[in-house]
Amino acid sequence: MATEKGRLVIPVSLPEGLVKELDELVKKKVFSSRSEALRYGARLVVLLEKGAHEVAEDYAYEMIKERLERRVRNVYGH
Repeated sequence: MATEKGRLVIPVSLPEGLVKELDELVKKKVFSSRSEALRYGARLVVLLEKGAHEVAEDYAYEMIKERLERRVRNVYGH
């Protein structure tokens, strides 16, 4: 697995219908990319499975940071 900015790149296989739903969210600018949507979903799964109190601070920070960066890109066109 290759790394990208401190992240691991992993292959993911998803049902076609789910990919279409992700693409709709990207089209509606809910997320900037499929990857962003999948990272968000993965964080939610971890929070639910581990218990929000154990990992909330780290994940909340990353989620907020990414969402704010996306909003800045949308507003300023970067």
